[in-house]
Amino acid sequence: MSSLDWIRNHKIWLSLVFVRFCLVFLPQQGYIHPDEFFQSTEIVAGDILNVSVVRTWEFSAGLRSVLPIYFLTGPGFSLMKGVPQMMTSYWVVVLPRLSACILSLAVDVAVLYVCDAFAIDSTVALPILALSYVMLTYLTRPFSNTLETVTFCVLLVLVAKVVRNIHHSQSDRAEKKSKEFKVLPNDGYQRKTLDEFRKKHSSNPTEEKSNSDSNGKAVFLIGVVMSIGMFIRPTFAAFSVGPILWLVGTALMSGDGAVSYLFLMSFGALVPSILMVLVDTAYYSDMTVVDILSRFRQCVITSGNVAKCWEEYFSMFIVTPWNFLKYNSDPDNLSVHGHHPYYTHLLINIPLLLGPAVVLILVELYRFCMRRSTSYNSTPLCFLTPPILILSLFPHQEPRFLLPLLPLGVILYVSSINRIGHRNVFLFLWCVFNLIGLLFYGFLHQGGVIPLLSYIEKNLNNPSPLFTNEDTFFFFHTYMPPRSLLLSHTSVEQLVDLQGSPIEDLVAAVKSQKTCCSYLAIPGTMMEEFVHQRISFDVIQAFPFHLSMEDPPSYDVVKEVWQNFSDRAYYDKLFESMSLFLLKMKN
Repeated sequence: MSSLDWIRNHKIWLSLVFVRFCLVFLPQQGYIHPDEFFQSTEIVAGDILNVSVVRTWEFSAGLRSVLPIYFLTGPGFSLMKGVPQMMTSYWVVVLPRLSACILSLAVDVAVLYVCDAFAIDSTVALPILALSYVMLTYLTRPFSNTLETVTFCVLLVLVAKVVRNIHHSQSDRAEKKSKEFKVLPNDGYQRKTLDEFRKKHSSNPTEEKSNSDSNGKAVFLIGVVMSIGMFIRPTFAAFSVGPILWLVGTALMSGDGAVSYLFLMSFGALVPSILMVLVDTAYYSDMTVVDILSRFRQCVITSGNVAKCWEEYFSMFIVTPWNFLKYNSDPDNLSVHGHHPYYTHLLINIPLLLGPAVVLILVELYRFCMRRSTSYNSTPLCFLTPPILILSLFPHQEPRFLLPLLPLGVILYVSSINRIGHRNVFLFLWCVFNLIGLLFYGFLHQGGVIPLLSYIEKNLNNPSPLFTNEDTFFFFHTYMPPRSLLLSHTSVEQLVDLQGSPIEDLVAAVKSQKTCCSYLAIPGTMMEEFVHQRISFDVIQAFPFHLSMEDPPSYDVVKEVWQNFSDRAYYDKLFESMSLFLLKMKN
């Protein structure tokens, strides 16, 4: 197939990829979770742009490796630093998302490669993947889960490549053997010279060496990817269980040297692990490579307590996956972030991510248990199941923890549609589900926070500023405001996050404020309660399409709109309740 034919066959997918990039530059105003800023953007912006930011507990305790987040957001912020005209909140939001969006193409490539390996129609699978709201929202945000998903997809491609090479080698050997036992029509014998016999029965050493070298390099890279994935998020190990067992099992069955594969993987994991440990140690402890080498030299030449010297030497290294596992193994630490029932991933999070695909995946699971499933479906299903079961053992469960399962879910969905039929019905359900997901997570969920912060930044850093660096901004019943969006040296002091505090705490904080001007960001659903507190204020601006699931519009408001469908006044009331207001307090 020529390149032009391939493009013509995949034009729907290419159009949807274009839409993905357009949504990044729009940008989407939805605010999915604070971690999309506080696990990457906030940290790197503070280091590179030298602005005031909040460093969360993960970075105070050395639980996150810094190389992956610098890889994701560092280039964009370095560009901003070199181009002063780009020092605006718009680019602080867009550039990290652009990096994530570019990396998300690895997910498309992985689905294309796996579809080819399992003889699944990629002209259907790729558009279904690109239509997913998860691709359009989660995977275009600088979450650590985004990097984990991309890394998992690279692992899938490498494992599929090695397994395919092993199968090709097996089929070549089987074909050669079948030719050896071919029966001739006469007496069953054929005279050959010695050279002809050697030529026929000798293998092609160049071809076999080429396949062996290709597999060796790929297996080495699998080790590298495994190490990087573990330093991004240690939960990467749960997702890699299925692909690695598939690789090792295939190698064992073919006699292709599974032990040597494991050795190569271990060696490949060693180099990036050492590099990341050194970088994290230097970052969190302010030590240089010279300091580390100097301490090493002291332990080599010491005449004192050698064991104690080496113990102190190795204890100074920061191993972020180990710190992450220690922290999350403590139930008291996890209780701070919220406990969820063990069935949350199975019954809530997977349906939230995959929607109608879950029904067909359950059908495939039933067929697999009844031994009716084909190998094309059983292999992705075996990749999908272990991480869900493993991660369900942990009490803190969020949908984004399962993002790496998206490509596997799409592959199973497409293969099931092809078998069951009714393609148009399932595609319609998929489109409706993901359109709702895009509108909710991309534009409505906490959708006023980022526009409000951008409004403050524009009116703080322009020639005729509306605000000053002495002003205080209270955020009440919203997600954490990212301080980096103000591009200020005083934003940590200026932005006061009251989170979901009672209204009495807000009143006390406002009345105790002694700065020049005080402002309040408050959802429309809380306005009525705040008005009753008898605090004078002016409305500066209303930022529409702000939906907080912690404080949603009341049932009565929605009911009134439904009952008075043609009356615009009720729509205005709903519109106000779905807005984020910026108020100026009067003295």
